[in-house]
Amino acid sequence: MQMISNKIKTLRQQHGLSQRALAERAGISAASLSQLESGQSSPSVATLEKLADGLGLAVASFFLETGDQTDIEIFDLKDRPTVPLNQGGYFIPLTALHQPIGFEPMLVQLDAGGSFEEGQYGIKSPHAFVWVRRGRILLEYDDREYHLSEMQSLYYDARKQHNWRNVSDQRCELLMVRSR
Repeated sequence: MQMISNKIKTLRQQHGLSQRALAERAGISAASLSQLESGQSSPSVATLEKLADGLGLAVASFFLETGDQTDIEIFDLKDRPTVPLNQGGYFIPLTALHQPIGFEPMLVQLDAGGSFEEGQYGIKSPHAFVWVRRGRILLEYDDREYHLSEMQSLYYDARKQHNWRNVSDQRCELLMVRSR
């Protein structure tokens, strides 16, 4: 957790932003950002998405170091960080940090009963794509519910209130790609 706290602060400072300025850009309170940077609280994926939007970066920026500038990046999934979700599961950033970012892929594994966040949330990035690689998932979206199963996919507007929940008794796996 301290690594993420330090990284949030470092990235904010590199962008020349005060805590209040980043909090406003990200749509979170300055007090929450202060607690995150001091290590007093742990960010949810929704909060990391909001902070990444506020900084104009990929969520992966909080976990990966920028590599050498090349025109291709090949990596092994086992070499990527596995980041725990507060509500049960993990996400694995698949973003190439040194490439121009127009989209951000991540692999999400939700435990049985797990979710992205306690409640619904929205982010600034308008376009998102999800492919259900394994299992069954519920998308709570703008006061509606959508049940998806293995091998189904969808596009949606991530600015609208939403949340992903594993409603099955087995782990599910999603490939998520959002615009930047």
